[in-house]
Amino acid sequence: MKHKNIFIFLLISITFMSCDKGFEEMNKSEDLVTQPTLDYMIPTIQLTLFERSYYTHYTMIARLAQQMHVSNVESGRTRSTTMSHLFEYQYSNVIKNVVDVIEKTKNNPDLVNYHAMASIMRAYEISRLTDAYGDVPYKEAGLGYEQQAYYPKYEPQQEIYKGIIDEVKTAIKSFDASKKMVPASSDIIYKAKIDSWKRLGNSLLLRFGMKISKADPVLAETTVKEAFAGGVMQSNDDSFVVFYLPDTYYSTTANGNAAANKYDYKCTDAFIDLLKNTNDPRLSVYVMLPDGNTDPAVQQGYKLFQSDNTSKKIVSTPNTKTYANFHSPYVHMSYAETLLLLSEAVLNGWISGDAKSYFLNGVRANLEFQRIYGNNGIIPESEISDYINSLNFDPQKITDARNQLYTQMWIMFYFNWNEAFATWRRTGIPNFNEEFSSKINRRLLYPQSEWNTNGDNVREAVARQGDDDVMTRVWWDKK
Repeated sequence: MKHKNIFIFLLISITFMSCDKGFEEMNKSEDLVTQPTLDYMIPTIQLTLFERSYYTHYTMIARLAQQMHVSNVESGRTRSTTMSHLFEYQYSNVIKNVVDVIEKTKNNPDLVNYHAMASIMRAYEISRLTDAYGDVPYKEAGLGYEQQAYYPKYEPQQEIYKGIIDEVKTAIKSFDASKKMVPASSDIIYKAKIDSWKRLGNSLLLRFGMKISKADPVLAETTVKEAFAGGVMQSNDDSFVVFYLPDTYYSTTANGNAAANKYDYKCTDAFIDLLKNTNDPRLSVYVMLPDGNTDPAVQQGYKLFQSDNTSKKIVSTPNTKTYANFHSPYVHMSYAETLLLLSEAVLNGWISGDAKSYFLNGVRANLEFQRIYGNNGIIPESEISDYINSLNFDPQKITDARNQLYTQMWIMFYFNWNEAFATWRRTGIPNFNEEFSSKINRRLLYPQSEWNTNGDNVREAVARQGDDDVMTRVWWDKK
């Protein structure tokens, strides 16, 4: 019996020894992330690109973009949870997840397309964060688990923009149709179409280049030229849009927030009057009175940043049948924006082409694009033509041309208030009141949680960038 037990012990020992190499391989963290896991992470990232930041977006940045007044929120000039949501939720969710995909795929040639997609999404998300706050974590962000970078350094915005431009360029070049691509069902943006991802990458480069045009005109021009040559969006179908399913967590906490609180979200008089005075057909798509009336003639706005202690009146709110519907899509970047940016590039002398054609086609594309919001978003062709014909865009009158161009961008960025706010800061247009404009925030404050847990790196950023004050300008925001 004793010999039998020894034999069994030796047999088990030999078995485990022969499997030792297998156990070592199993214990490697990268082998624990299988492709099906990545196929789940990609759509999760796409769905949360906006959803996790809706509170800052609606209640703070919409006000700074001068299109909305929101009741019962802080003044916007002191540190608050309103300012913090964008930073805290995007870093702890989107950035963490997208960096995880990047890290898990960076050394696997077969998953180069996954890596490229994730890189473009990270660059996009970092651009939103740095535009809002200035210097922020970039290269060390999201690496707490992989590299124990629990206290990521804040990088200068100038270096961040150089980094995300290079990251997108590298991603575009690395796409390989012969390699494995995420299943179409897991890519809710482009259904695994590599060419569409490349066009998005170049279109983002176009946006990045224009945004830094005053701060680094040389890099801006080079970036815009390369993006144009590489191929940007070609139709509304190329637009960077996330469609949400009805009655899901992601939809109800994003666009549905405005729908559920429509009496707190008021459109400003500056926004409403601009659209009314120009017979802009988007007005009835954008807004409504609280009773659901979308007749342009009866729409009226709330005075810009007016105190809630003043007399109230019934004013226009976001249209709950279109933009503020619980399952409305969210537009991160549109074909229309691309065309308007190309018009600006021609005005700058950076690319060849017809600035007027790009401008008019861009406005038309945006009017036609409203149909993504369903039947209530469809603008009749007759109204589109009348509006286009009313636009007297003359590239020879450069100041007036730029005013029209930037105003159309601002109107088009309704609900994409991150870009509306950024466009206003970099162009100064629209300028409803010089004295009033001089008092509007130029950035958001860093969260108190960052001061508490990552204070040394925050202090280093503040010493470099300027006081952690709402009037401190970010690097690309030049006078």
